[in-house]
Amino acid sequence: MARRLLEEGFKVLLTVRNYDYSIGVARSWGIEPLVVGEYGGANLSSKLESDAERVARLARLVSKRKVCVAIMYPSPSGARVAYGLSIPLVILSDSPHSVYVHRLTLPLADYLVHSIFIPSKLFKRYLLDTYTKHLTFRGFDEIEYLGPYQPSKELVESLGLEPYNYIVVRPPEYKAAYYKGFRRPDVERVVSKLVEEGYTVVYLPRYPEQKKLVEGVRNVVVPDEALPGVDLVAFAKAVITGGASMAREAALLGTPAATLYYQKLAVDEAVKKLGAPLYHTPTDRMLEEFVDSLLNGRISRRTPLVNQLERPSDVVLDIVVDNC
Repeated sequence: MARRLLEEGFKVLLTVRNYDYSIGVARSWGIEPLVVGEYGGANLSSKLESDAERVARLARLVSKRKVCVAIMYPSPSGARVAYGLSIPLVILSDSPHSVYVHRLTLPLADYLVHSIFIPSKLFKRYLLDTYTKHLTFRGFDEIEYLGPYQPSKELVESLGLEPYNYIVVRPPEYKAAYYKGFRRPDVERVVSKLVEEGYTVVYLPRYPEQKKLVEGVRNVVVPDEALPGVDLVAFAKAVITGGASMAREAALLGTPAATLYYQKLAVDEAVKKLGAPLYHTPTDRMLEEFVDSLLNGRISRRTPLVNQLERPSDVVLDIVVDNC
């Protein structure tokens, strides 16, 4: 999104938290982000304090600049600052199941932009229709960077990986509020099985303790820094992830993907309905069935869908033009 706005001649201030691969991903796209605040961790009190600190820092930062519109995924701190400084607020979302952040953000939004494949009724409980304009596009959020981008084998080969003979594994974001109280499949056991079958596993941990679980396991690659995810998943044999975004990325590129997230999501079901190889595997048994089907050839690549769909910026760009 930031890249397209820059290409269209707008000045962009991109902010990120010091969390996971956020900084590295921004840099991999050629944009130097402003790092404001950090992730509060699993503790609710720490989450709240971290967010409050970020509100204060963002407010000081943004108030010194002439900002004509704020664009974000549901960010309580970002939404509060935009509202407090009377900046038109655009929120993109593909996750109406995430109750906490939507309750804290959508009532303040001037615009909600989401995929037409996600039923609008799922967002209704969060919206104040008098104040929020509801817009849709025929695509998915991931198309923003998948559609115009041509994956390259250069990264894969520089890591010593053989295209279509490695599997990307991303463990669950277990500290997130939406995972609280739900059991997670044993991802590390699956990693061991894949290695035994002769595959290389590219393991993308979210936390140091997850990294330690695979230390010393042969044929497991743990990158030291953020990598262009599109290149990585485009040439993988499969992707297994605790969340859903990377799984959708892979599936839209034709790569078989399994999401371990415990809920069936409307956006995932829409991706599957269009024919992408996306599988919901929230239990150990379902994950093992996916892996067995993959290894036995019952699950395979499909034709990419990325060039058949719209980007969210097709809608957001018009909003920016109207407000800037």
